[in-house]
Amino acid sequence: MTYAAEPYAQFVDDLLSSLTGGTVREQFRFLPENAPYKLAATGGVLPRSVRVFGLSDAAYFRFRNPTDYTVGADQSIVWKAASDGTPAKDAVWPDEASAFFASYETADAVRLLTDRNTGSVTRLLAESFAREFAVLSRQLEAVYQAGFIETAGGRDLDQLALLVGIVRRRRLAAGGTVIFGRSTPAPADVTINAGTRLSTVEPPAATFETTEDRTLQRGNLTVEVPVQALEPGAGGVVAAGTIRAMNRPIFGIESVDNPQPTRFAGSDESDDALRARVRRAHEGAGKATTGALLSALTTLPGLRDKDIRIAEDYLAHPGVVRLTVALPEMSSEAERVAAIEKAVELIEATRPVGVRIEHNIDAPLPAGVATPGPGVVAEDGEEPVTVGIASAADGLFMPVDATVELTPATLALSPEARADLERKAREATDAFIDEAGIGEALVYNKLVASLMALTGVLDVAVEIFPQNAPGGPRRRNVVPDNPQVRPVTGVIDVRIGGALIMLDITVDFTLQGAGTLGDPATAREVARSEAATRLKDGFAALASGAKLTVPLLMSMVPDTATYKLTDLHYHAEYVDAGVRIHQQDVELPLSGLERLWIRRVALASAATS
Repeated sequence: MTYAAEPYAQFVDDLLSSLTGGTVREQFRFLPENAPYKLAATGGVLPRSVRVFGLSDAAYFRFRNPTDYTVGADQSIVWKAASDGTPAKDAVWPDEASAFFASYETADAVRLLTDRNTGSVTRLLAESFAREFAVLSRQLEAVYQAGFIETAGGRDLDQLALLVGIVRRRRLAAGGTVIFGRSTPAPADVTINAGTRLSTVEPPAATFETTEDRTLQRGNLTVEVPVQALEPGAGGVVAAGTIRAMNRPIFGIESVDNPQPTRFAGSDESDDALRARVRRAHEGAGKATTGALLSALTTLPGLRDKDIRIAEDYLAHPGVVRLTVALPEMSSEAERVAAIEKAVELIEATRPVGVRIEHNIDAPLPAGVATPGPGVVAEDGEEPVTVGIASAADGLFMPVDATVELTPATLALSPEARADLERKAREATDAFIDEAGIGEALVYNKLVASLMALTGVLDVAVEIFPQNAPGGPRRRNVVPDNPQVRPVTGVIDVRIGGALIMLDITVDFTLQGAGTLGDPATAREVARSEAATRLKDGFAALASGAKLTVPLLMSMVPDTATYKLTDLHYHAEYVDAGVRIHQQDVELPLSGLERLWIRRVALASAATS
């Protein structure tokens, strides 16, 4: 049975019709064997007064005459159908086996009340009662939906989850931020890795760890890093200035401090995540199924559905289930061993009697570069993508490298803004790869879309490729050749483009041909203006990997019938870094991320006068 709230307008129509002598809510069940659906009135039914409503796609719908149905001469409702018995074009039928209702007027009805006009007592009464009916109907619909996992939410979903012993995960660990610093500007980048342990210096002791990778940029004094308490509960809430001990010294970092007290932050488990756990609990209740195996293993912290692959071949390997699990990376060897023991215990408690489970749960995360595998996957006629598996014989992880080049929306970025944009791009790329499950492809355009969504990004160029095939295509989807392999993050190289380089150029010309007939100063100024335009056009066409030199710039200004470029010199200034190169004509290699801008093109004689 499906319950849906009836609309307010339907209650008003039924009440008005009933109060003024009409017949309302004559019920029919939409089943083929119940046809024809004949109205019960003995007198003459007014065909144009027949209104039919009921459930369509689990929602109330007012059916249309004559698009959806017609009223026959024998006072029966005939649904519009095509020659094959399906609904006619543009026709809507009630849901199969659902109830639909008909309201109508008859010619011989006795009407004690007749005024249906707006503002009349009859309509006012009908609308007042209809509002209450509509509110009650909506409340009953909410009660109905609260009884099902798929439609319940909030507290109702919590109550349903308790029936199978599932409790919503709450924000139990306190968190905040700390400042890593030094007394002098950093001579090089200093990386603070996620998982770095910190402690309070005053009792009661509390231990925290960083939750993100952050870098103290060269030339800076401090960097802010988020942290979270290792133990849940109120013990993780500490005052400002108390987290000052690093459990393991970091080279290049002199101090750590929390400027604000820690607090309970983050968010509770979402309704969707809780529903997924309840479904898995239902699947695991009976055990002895693949769903039960999946349900049991996902109770391990950090292990997702997509990190588990279950394969069966009833013909080739009867009685054998192959299980591939990508356990999350553990902070210590003891935690990894405990997770392995727990996973094996769950498998043994859940597997069917007489069925052998072949699993790889003792496979560690491989280190180093993977070796090429034999698989080649072609995609839509495009250049094939070659991928492989880890170097170990029982390898489970496929490291994937990424190169990201971002063009910022503004030319002048401060060093802090540039570092922040680089960090966000690295986090987005890392999250994209880590989201992949076993055998799952990395969709190139999805990564591009997530990077373009970052604030301050104008354009992006991305290369992703398996670490074991660096010479293959880099702008394609990465598809594992082995369904047992899970992509993991390898080396992520993020480069921020748009570094502004200002050039001051001096030029000198020899006039020739018609250029010697007029005023020499005017002819030289014309030559200077044309040279400036040609240099700007030449910069726009420079390819990545070029080197800025005097011969390269002179080649951009060819000889003409009136002048010939005889001398050229330049000075460069890196605007973002605040560096001006005083030496003249320094050769500058270009990576393609720079933006060359001509600030001035002057004549040599004018520059020296």
